[in-house]
This record gives sequence, C-alpha cells and structure tokens, in this order.
Amino acid sequence: MRGVLKVVAVNLAVLGVLALVAELVFGNWLFGPEYGAMNLPRNVTEHFDTSGLYAGGGPMTYTRDDHGLRGPYADPGAIDILTIGGSTTNELYVDDALTWQAHMRRLFADAGRPLTIVNAAVDGQSTRGHIAIFERWFPNIPGLRAGHILAYVGINDTAVEDAARWDDMESPDPLRRFRNWIINKSAIYNLFRTLRGVVRAYDAKLVHGRPVYDGRDWVRLLPADRPAPVPPDLAGRLRDYDARLTELVRRIRAFGAKAILVTQPTAAFRLRDGWVWVARGDDGEPETGPYARMDAFNRKTMEVCARLGATCVDLARTVEFADGDFYDRFHNTPQGTAKVGRALFEALKDRI
Repeated sequence: MRGVLKVVAVNLAVLGVLALVAELVFGNWLFGPEYGAMNLPRNVTEHFDTSGLYAGGGPMTYTRDDHGLRGPYADPGAIDILTIGGSTTNELYVDDALTWQAHMRRLFADAGRPLTIVNAAVDGQSTRGHIAIFERWFPNIPGLRAGHILAYVGINDTAVEDAARWDDMESPDPLRRFRNWIINKSAIYNLFRTLRGVVRAYDAKLVHGRPVYDGRDWVRLLPADRPAPVPPDLAGRLRDYDARLTELVRRIRAFGAKAILVTQPTAAFRLRDGWVWVARGDDGEPETGPYARMDAFNRKTMEVCARLGATCVDLARTVEFADGDFYDRFHNTPQGTAKVGRALFEALKDRI
C-alpha cells in the first residue's frame, strides 16, 4: 500500500509540475495581455440548439477568439469595420455565419469590395461600456486598428443605471471578479471551458426571451418622420446620453477610426409604408410607451451624429421588420439579421 501511495503521490506531483509549466507557458500569468477581472468572452466556442427559440432554428456555433473578437480577420491592424454594441450586436444565439456582420461581409464581397468586418460587442453594454473599452480592452489587443468603428447603440442606454454593473466591465461580486481573473489568465481553465462547450453541444437552456410580438394586432400610430412625444422622465437620461455619445465619437476618432452611429429597432414597433405601427395591448389600447422611449434615444443618436459629422445610419426608420424577425423584444433571428446586414450594406456601400 505504501508503494502504491508513493507512486500516486509522485505521479500527482509530476502532473502538478506539468500543469504549472503549462500554465506559465500557455497562460497569461507572466506574458500576454492583462485583462484582469474584465467580463469579456475570450477563447469561447459554444454550441446551441436554437430550435426552441425561433422558427427555423437549430444547431449553431458562437465563437470568440483569444482577444475576445468575433469574426474572421488575418491581421488585427487591418480591420475595415469594427462593430461595438450590446447583445443585439453580440448576437449570442445566431450562428457565426448568420450574424448581420457576416451578411455585410458577403454583400461587400459580392459587390467586389471584400471588407474585414469584426465584432467587439459585449452583452449588456451601453455607451458607458463602449467608452471604457478604449481604455481597458482595445489597448490589450496588439496592433489593433480599424478604419471604421460602427456603434449600434441606444437600447441599453434607455436604462443605463440598470446596466452600470455591466458597463464597468467588472462584476461587483468579489467571487465573480476572482473567477473572471482566473479565466483571463489560466490556459487550463480555458481548455476546460472549451471541452465543456463540446460536452454541452447543442445546449437548449437559452436565457433570452421568447417572441412577444409575433401575431399581435398592430395599430397605425404616426408617420415615421414625425417624432413621438418624449416621455418627461427621459430628459436627464437623454442629456447624459448626448454627452456619452459625444465622448464615444471622440474616443473613436482618437483611436484613428471613423465613427458610424446606427439607431436600433425593437420588436415593439414596425414600419409599414412610411408609418409607425405599434402593438395593441391586452386592454385594447396601443402600446405607445416602448416606441416613444426608443424613438427619443434614436433621434438623439441621429442628432449627435449629424452635429459631429459622423456617418449616420437611421436603421430604426429604414427596415420594415415582420413576424419572425425577432425572437424577443430586442434580439433578431437569422431572418432579422439578414435584413439588418442588407440595410447596413446599402447605407454604407457608397460612404466607406
């Protein structure tokens, strides 16, 4: 028994030494980028089965590389368009080949203008977080450069106080901060996470919502070019959003890129023949509140964009979405991302 225990102890010691060497060689303990406790999805390969989330769904793959970027690129210093935003830009439950960025890449390539379009979105981020990434994330990506940075913004800023814990890019929970610190340094943990992703392949435990607007009765509200009444409680938030958006454009330009600002649609309203339509509520009355709030932020986005001379795309008043384009109030299905990608291509093809 002593002999067996001695062999086991020696083997465990050898494995421990090998693990330590592997961590030092392949991890970020001594060399490599310092991501600290930032809540960034890095070295991620996840497989989901989205058949229970939206019609036409099925097995899909979501990947982020060592730098936390999504999408193909040969050189981080030669990116044509870098996209930033929250979950509607991250597109967690849309396959790598079906994101709106992927659609844009194909359309530009088909037009004889292949562009490198890379995704740097983080779930839950508002413009507060977008500003922070220029200080805390992008400097850690060796040689990162982009000709244009496209900011798909507005939804999370409507409730920026509630999103603050994500915007700081670090959880206030000490245990979660420690976990993120380990994740951002440990090669062994990232190997474990990759293997776990394989084991969980086609996981159906999705956290995003289910469709809440498909099949609803829609009511014509007002012409799309007419502003909705601004809810009184948004005055302060819109003022702060103006300041953050102005700072974001300054950061983008200081980074050496040109700014593209894009407004955000939601499933709570639709465009038809130049009119805005909203869903009828259970009480029979039109649900005007969600549209009014989003419209106020979208118009502020276009106001700031025009004032600063950035490239402006009013996507929220461009695309006519329909049933099947959203799988919850905010997030597009692949059917919807195809429309977003097409609209952005059409808006940008002669401007960049």
